Amino acid sequence: MARIRVLLVDDHAVFCDGLKTVLALQPDLEVVGTCGTVREAVEGARALQPDVVLLDVHLPDGSGIDAASGIKRERPQTQVVILTSDDDEAVLRTALQAGVTGYLSKHEASTQVIECVRSASRGEPLIAPYMLARLLHGLERRHEPAAAPAPLTPRELQVLRELAQGHDNERVARTLRMSPNTVRTHVQNILAKLQVHSKLEAVSLAVRRGWITISQDHAA
Repeated sequence: MARIRVLLVDDHAVFCDGLKTVLALQPDLEVVGTCGTVREAVEGARALQPDVVLLDVHLPDGSGIDAASGIKRERPQTQVVILTSDDDEAVLRTALQAGVTGYLSKHEASTQVIECVRSASRGEPLIAPYMLARLLHGLERRHEPAAAPAPLTPRELQVLRELAQGHDNERVARTLRMSPNTVRTHVQNILAKLQVHSKLEAVSLAVRRGWITISQDHAA
């Protein structure tokens, strides 16, 4: 079974080396490179063809968000996960618009980072629950008037509401009593109809347009 290829991007060498050591202990993960700038991140992703890039936001030559955009533009199949000490809502929102798959704090346990890499390699979004709640509640408070009804079927909206609660495809399948393959088909249709690149971006857009609400779900 092929191992998950990971590229680490962080300008703090001690942190980067420590994370590399942790990931290298996992039999299904392979760290294919480390770098510390936006330019090196984009070039590294092009040359090394990683499955997942773990990326800091603050880099010496610019924003990690710019690196994420460049990587996704050249290699849409590569999943980008932001791993940073910055939990600012505006940064998170911009990262989602850039097409990142995950967003975690550097304060998370190493087990959470490892699980995020595995989830990202499957295209499953993972974001720290408190960050997701903060983002979605913020979007609800200032959502845009919907220019038109949601271009989604009732079933697709149900799937999107489940995704807004941070559930992965398997959890959505159990909750809505459908097969994982059916969930994946719904997700692909949602992304295509909304013209977005990730499930997190789809949720963000739907909340902003008022097509779904999350307050009651998260209050439970």
